[in-house]
Amino acid sequence: MSNPQRRAKPPRRAKPSVVPPRATETKPKCFVSFSTGEPQIDLFFECLKFAFGSHIEIVRTPSALVVGESQHDAIIESIADCDFGIVCLDGLRPNVLYEYGAMRGANKPVLVFKEKAAYVDIKHYFGDAPGLALPNPPIEMDKHFSDPKDKFYESWSRYQVGVTARKIWEAYQKRCAGVNGLQSIPEPKV
Repeated sequence: MSNPQRRAKPPRRAKPSVVPPRATETKPKCFVSFSTGEPQIDLFFECLKFAFGSHIEIVRTPSALVVGESQHDAIIESIADCDFGIVCLDGLRPNVLYEYGAMRGANKPVLVFKEKAAYVDIKHYFGDAPGLALPNPPIEMDKHFSDPKDKFYESWSRYQVGVTARKIWEAYQKRCAGVNGLQSIPEPKV
């Protein structure tokens, strides 16, 4: 015999699932276009790391690219996926200029840098041609890249890592912070 006075049990509440904490915002990504043939480029990347710290993800040309195979789609996809770009003109190679144009065409803010002693890598076009007596001329912004130089362009030095890191940070603060939702980042301690 059942007891009509007996109370029904309250419905069971589901236990809240434990969800691991997740960042609500992702770090901004910066695509860096550069010539792999320039020996000082690793120092430039060190300056970028000092300037951006853990606040910005630095994206290089995808490592999965294979020389001699189509690289276009992978590079364009990487540019489209980034929030802003940096172009290091050292060597003044055509692929770097093409990537600059792709960034501008995608309406990405772009910071352009050139080492003070940078040159046009003419010899790279001719490979190991014996007896090539043609010197690599210095990059002159007024002659070689005059159209965008008034938008943003900054010199850097492989011998002044701290100064260069600060220039990169200042350039980001001036040209990128506040654009397309990009936030200001703390000043680097270099």
